[in-house]
Amino acid sequence: MTIIPMTKSSNYEEAKPLFLFKQKSYDFIVEERLPFELDWTGDAFFVYFEKQNMTTMGIINFLCNELHISRLTLWVAGLKDKDAITRQWISIYQSALKKMGGEEVFLNTLSRVAKIIETTYHIKPVQMTDNITNHFSIRLRATQALGEQTKIRAQKIVEKLFEEGFPNFFGTQRFGINGKNWEIGKAIVEKKTSIKDNFEARFKLQAYASWLFNQYLKERLPLGRMMIEGEIIKDGQITWPVFGDDVAIAKPTTKAWVIQKKFMEKYKINSEFFACYKKNKIFGIPRPIWVMPSETRVRYQNDDLLIEFSLPSGSYASILIYQMLEELERLRNK
Repeated sequence: MTIIPMTKSSNYEEAKPLFLFKQKSYDFIVEERLPFELDWTGDAFFVYFEKQNMTTMGIINFLCNELHISRLTLWVAGLKDKDAITRQWISIYQSALKKMGGEEVFLNTLSRVAKIIETTYHIKPVQMTDNITNHFSIRLRATQALGEQTKIRAQKIVEKLFEEGFPNFFGTQRFGINGKNWEIGKAIVEKKTSIKDNFEARFKLQAYASWLFNQYLKERLPLGRMMIEGEIIKDGQITWPVFGDDVAIAKPTTKAWVIQKKFMEKYKINSEFFACYKKNKIFGIPRPIWVMPSETRVRYQNDDLLIEFSLPSGSYASILIYQMLEELERLRNK
């Protein structure tokens, strides 16, 4: 079963399958949910906004250029898709607001490219390390009229995938518009290139670490959710390291350590690799290899499938959706 993220040139578009995904931006709606209650006080100004046809980095770059501020001034918990309607939080300290002229200047600038939904204050800004949840509302558009039995089977396929979960691959958006960010990160590690902008360099190095995680997960996929001796368990979940500085690895002599050692040798994850990540202050993290969706719902509107689910921070809905599309396509032969 192929469940690696596919591109827009995939056979799904060329062959006109049973269902199509993301034909319109409002077929893919994402709402970010914070893991803490906002206290309405503090030094961090929070804005909940809705964007469309623009990436989160596009929003950040626009604000930085228009307001003449550093990217490090703005805080977000995640990067959201361009071809979708997404709602997320952005925060900025009061000291930075004062330098640009206050809240009104910031909100007026942001409102030129996004819809302002809510504003408040909190004791600290939202961060990439916050354990947010993303809630998805997705429409899979049927390309033909569906019989009642086909509808029943399609709904069961979706419900089964919700029940079983899916491999926690990083999605294509993690690797940039052309999918080449990881290659630049690899070149930085190998000292074949350099980037003066520290923020940009970190982004490319993180993409490379994500690509390495995907390579391992593809190799491990046949074992599914079966545990290998020595694998690190966090919050009850089997993990594999997203390599970086100070990352936890399996204990020596265990089966997981043997696998890890071979993988690290294969991809030259050595002292030079870790030195590069330490220099750029990129810490490694244990990432769950499997994801279980929550708050799931499946229903029909005419022949279109309407799907809702929530995923933890760092998981990609596109991985689950493309697996669904592949499973649903099997209904053609029944």
